[in-house]
Amino acid sequence: MGASFPAVPAWAAAVAAAALIAGWAAAGQAVLVAAAALALHAVFRPAGRPRVLSLAAALAWGCVLALGWHFAMDGFALRYVWLYSSAELPLHLKLANVWGGDEGTTLLLAACCLSLAASGARAGADAARWSVAAAIAAWYALTAAWLAPFAATPAEWLAQAPSQGMNAHLMKIWMLFHAPLVVLAYAWTLSLAAPALAALRGAQPAWPGLARARARRAWAVLTAGIGFGMVWAFEDAMYGQVWHWDPVQTAAFCLWCFLCAHLHGVAGWAPGRKRGWAVPWAALLAALMAPLAMAVTRNPMLASSHRYVGADSWIVHFALGIVLLLAGLGCALVRSGRGGKDASPRAASGIGLWLAQLGFLAAGVAALAQLAFAFGAQAGGMPRPEEYKPFLAMLVNLMPNGSELDALRQAFDQWDVDGYVLARLLLAPLVVLGGVGGWYFFRRLSKRAGWASLALAAALAMLGAEFGGLLTRGYAGMGILSQSIVALLPLLDASLVAGAYLAAGCLAWAGVTAWRLGWKGVSVSAPLAAIHAGVVLMLWGGMMAIALNSYSQHELLPEGGLAEAATGWVKDRHGYTFRLAGVRFGDADDGARRGENGIRAVTTVEVRGARGEIMDGQTLYRDSRSLPERYDGPMRQVCELLDYRYARHVTTPGYLLDPLIDHGWGRSVQFWISPAALLEAAAANGEPPVVVAVVKVFPFVSLLWTGLVVAALGGLWLALLPQREVSAARGSQAGSFRAP
Repeated sequence: MGASFPAVPAWAAAVAAAALIAGWAAAGQAVLVAAAALALHAVFRPAGRPRVLSLAAALAWGCVLALGWHFAMDGFALRYVWLYSSAELPLHLKLANVWGGDEGTTLLLAACCLSLAASGARAGADAARWSVAAAIAAWYALTAAWLAPFAATPAEWLAQAPSQGMNAHLMKIWMLFHAPLVVLAYAWTLSLAAPALAALRGAQPAWPGLARARARRAWAVLTAGIGFGMVWAFEDAMYGQVWHWDPVQTAAFCLWCFLCAHLHGVAGWAPGRKRGWAVPWAALLAALMAPLAMAVTRNPMLASSHRYVGADSWIVHFALGIVLLLAGLGCALVRSGRGGKDASPRAASGIGLWLAQLGFLAAGVAALAQLAFAFGAQAGGMPRPEEYKPFLAMLVNLMPNGSELDALRQAFDQWDVDGYVLARLLLAPLVVLGGVGGWYFFRRLSKRAGWASLALAAALAMLGAEFGGLLTRGYAGMGILSQSIVALLPLLDASLVAGAYLAAGCLAWAGVTAWRLGWKGVSVSAPLAAIHAGVVLMLWGGMMAIALNSYSQHELLPEGGLAEAATGWVKDRHGYTFRLAGVRFGDADDGARRGENGIRAVTTVEVRGARGEIMDGQTLYRDSRSLPERYDGPMRQVCELLDYRYARHVTTPGYLLDPLIDHGWGRSVQFWISPAALLEAAAANGEPPVVVAVVKVFPFVSLLWTGLVVAALGGLWLALLPQREVSAARGSQAGSFRAP
């Protein structure tokens, strides 16, 4: 039956579908249903499966292209476009809104899964009676059809407003990269489910090269996607830093760890080999974490800065994750029931790689357990400990009893992931991972080098823990750091030593490999060196920025009228001199979601560095809310700028506060200025009040950005490297000198 489908070129089908839906939006639902039906057909019929899946993928991509067309053309007759876009937005943000909501993101994921299922079938990797890849693709195609991205906008909505506008927090260039990269990584990771299930039931003679390449691509793209998210978070008042163990961040971290565990053992995997169980299980855990991460993003139970407001599809993603887990357990039971174990005396990997697999599995499971505990605590009504609410008492004193205070208490009582517990759980395994990794690479050179270097690294780590390392000695108590983390500074220092040891071992091994094997050695060792060195740079940059950050606050007294708001120069203890040179108020007509009192304010800041450098720029403030019931000026502004949970509480889709950031190799500096007090004075025709400026300094955060780029490029290089070249390079090595 599958062979009866016409051999239409995929690109032609995609263009035809896009053209049809662009001209007649109502056809989009029918095309989506057709794509889902074709995928379901391919699940049960091997005959013609490649052609059927290719046609289904083409129809899905036609829907994505047509949706982009309607966004670009301001097609507010579509409910999805009305909900997320505005005519005032620039073209790149209109197009980015294709994945701005639940409907578009699910459609994009379905198109990616269908393409991967089709390419696997064309490569001959999916000739079984039932296709797991096609089933997952059909699941998401049906979900996309259920969400109905091409549904018409209700007439009463259009009568109310031409469009709702975009969430102000999403109006960044990073929207073009962060979300689609993460979705693509999820799709590549989901494609590992089929080989993992086959391996668990004993039907996989060797790990497929296509699956290995996809795992590497998923890791590289996920790392890049997380990196763009970190850059984005560094600019946003809801974070102000690069990482906060937000529930969605935690879920992505779990997936990243499971991918790492899988990749550290996949090269030597074969059925029945000693310690080989971790490879398929890590792949399956990574695959099921993709829908679980999407479920967390759409579930309102935990406090999160990533949640899709109004989305109710979390149960679909959660159900797929549970189905994959149960399928994995069933396959493992079937295999054990047969009593089959393929005889193979060789281990799946050396002890170093095995320990690395265990370390990453433990880290991922620990983070997943904390995430599950937070959901359980919230569902069970367990009170959130008071130590997790450092700013609440101060804020309560600033507000009278009222609706805002009640909402604030509810916001602080809502559970999220306990980052302090996670830090305690993950730091010791992180030290062990660095030590094992460095030893493994040095041991590839010689056994003596491995053990001698490990002893030296252990001694340095213990000395640092005893007498204080870089972070312990450098900490001055002038930043935003909980005492729960301050107590862990010796372990943070030990992890820095372990990371440096890992990077040194990998770079030494890569250099010797390149010298001995020439280009073949370079093609294998260089990407691995880039990945490990990049991850270590990320570790160093992230920990130094978070542990050694500092901040100061200043009161700016505007002189003259509100329109100019010029102030005198203020000297900051970090060596910066700055002043508020002017504030321009205007209507909030930049495409963001509107409110009754929508205000947009651009603040011009003149900054001079310690060496006389000029860093003038602007900060942006916008708010669509009414003025608060009681405004206590400076202290309230400071709480908003220093506590991300309070910033998340006051955030609405029409709110935004952007800082002026000076990026440097030695440190990155944020200048946060909220002209809310000026806005209140303007509304009341009063005298200009005090405006608070907060300066945050993060040392060596450039190492984090550099490490992200290096690691992602190394992962991409390794993913694109032909497998025959890897095998040839490994086969040419002899004796104790082996590629990892």
